[in-house]
Amino acid sequence: MNNRTKWITVFMLACLVISAGLASAGFWGSDTSEMQQKKVITVSGYGTVDTYPDEAVLRLAVVTQAEDAKNASEENVKKMDAVLAALYEIGIPEDDAVTSGYRVWPQYSWRDEEQQLTGFQVRNSLTVTVRDIEKIGDVIDAALSAGANEINDVTFTVSDDRQAELKSEAIADAVAKAMADASSVAKAMDVAIMGPVEISTTGSQFSPYRMHMDYDTGYRSGGVMVTPEGMPVPMPTPAAAPPQIQPGDVTVSAQVTVVYEFR
Repeated sequence: MNNRTKWITVFMLACLVISAGLASAGFWGSDTSEMQQKKVITVSGYGTVDTYPDEAVLRLAVVTQAEDAKNASEENVKKMDAVLAALYEIGIPEDDAVTSGYRVWPQYSWRDEEQQLTGFQVRNSLTVTVRDIEKIGDVIDAALSAGANEINDVTFTVSDDRQAELKSEAIADAVAKAMADASSVAKAMDVAIMGPVEISTTGSQFSPYRMHMDYDTGYRSGGVMVTPEGMPVPMPTPAAAPPQIQPGDVTVSAQVTVVYEFR
């Protein structure tokens, strides 16, 4: 064995000896062993915060039908332009009224046991964010008066800033409930809690209030209803006064898990 190989071997043996000494002294893996030796209570807390919504999301559509796709599409464009103009006029920003879907498909009816093409239908869907929920009735009325003929639903929610505040409140509520449960367990077991040694959260969840609206022109048949002649039924005249919409509360929830040491 040459001198270089000899010194490398000696160095490696020395490292092994030092490593074994550190491990036995608890320098490595001390966190794991220390955690295993502690007496702990593990509890979970679920917190919720209910609040009144401050925003709403309205989903509506303009549906048109004609004997050919071109005429159906042109009519749809005119009506949707009128709907957007009406929304802008009452204060809805352009960024808060966005297209969410556009579909063109043929319509058929059965005559003398044969399927015949009766026309084409165009559905242009719009998602409108209403920052002031007091205006939701006015927004619906304006859209219907301008030519919208399908209202799907209204979802009541809260702004991003408010949602962040509610998340913090829900987490605080969850922690308080976890602490209360840990104190109850400690009291029942006649032990004393030293303090938390580990805290984790599974995140928060937001539950908006969704209200289904059943207003349309009666279109059905793969989503559309047509008359025997293959044309849509007349659109009902919108009410003179805006609809009265009363939203329910929205909920933000959070869950935490806390590990307490006791003696």
